[in-house]
Amino acid sequence: MENNTSDTLKLKSYAKINLYLSIGQKLNNGYHNIETILQTVDLYDEISLEPIKKPDIYIECNNPEVPTGKKSVMYQAVAMLVANTGKGIRVILNKNIPIASGLGGGSSNIAAIMVGINKIFNLKLSKVQLINMAAEFGMDVPFFITRGTVLAQGRGELIVPLSSVYPPVPLILINPGIKIKSEYAYQLFDQLSDSNKEQAPSVSHFLNKKEAIKPSEIQQVVYNSFDAILSKEYPIIKNIKNRLKNSGASAVALSGSGPTVYGLFEKQGYRDKVYENIREEYPFVYRTCTTQAHKIVFDRFYN
Repeated sequence: MENNTSDTLKLKSYAKINLYLSIGQKLNNGYHNIETILQTVDLYDEISLEPIKKPDIYIECNNPEVPTGKKSVMYQAVAMLVANTGKGIRVILNKNIPIASGLGGGSSNIAAIMVGINKIFNLKLSKVQLINMAAEFGMDVPFFITRGTVLAQGRGELIVPLSSVYPPVPLILINPGIKIKSEYAYQLFDQLSDSNKEQAPSVSHFLNKKEAIKPSEIQQVVYNSFDAILSKEYPIIKNIKNRLKNSGASAVALSGSGPTVYGLFEKQGYRDKVYENIREEYPFVYRTCTTQAHKIVFDRFYN
């Protein structure tokens, strides 16, 4: 492979949690209306972008389960952005975020790569243009162009940036290592009668909030429509939630359709003690915190 790295861009591709997820009615197209507060957290994959002379695309990943071939969504997103440059690119992806975990790693990777390609080839695409393009590759991808704290509605593609949650909230992520397909989670939800569906708290008051959202405010609205049904279907999820609650977490919920569970803590010291006690109990346990809308690009090298 010919490598002509006039410059190499290194990126951070952040994970997310759903601080709030309310599922609405099923639409005729098979999708559901949702309302969700998405929040980036300080767990990230690392991506390196290297421009090359020939108009070829190479994608390498340290996790063989991640699709990188020509039919993959990631490859198609890269191809769309480099199509008119006359150049190629080498993408090296180092995964730290568990795949199929409810943490949005795949969507985040695509968004970070899009932002990086826009910068490295000086395409001069605006944030709005990138968001509109990102919607073609998945419902969460537009959010990862924006990052930080965002209210998403519709199928998830309608996004409204909110004030940041500040100060950052310490939290623990626990993934039990099981796989839950989103389609199956929605099927289980659809089988619930209306009387068995919980009433979601309102989050509309965050829309006009000018000052930062306090951790105590966000803890009051932590909610996920999947929580009850998936906790019943997968006892390990209920076990993790109870473990975190009994350890002093101020709020506990699934992220997305799971299987990752997060617990929010009032103080970093409390979180660290809990982390040390449970870090060996599950396949993936990670201590982190909420983040503001960081820039994706964190380093640039020139030859």
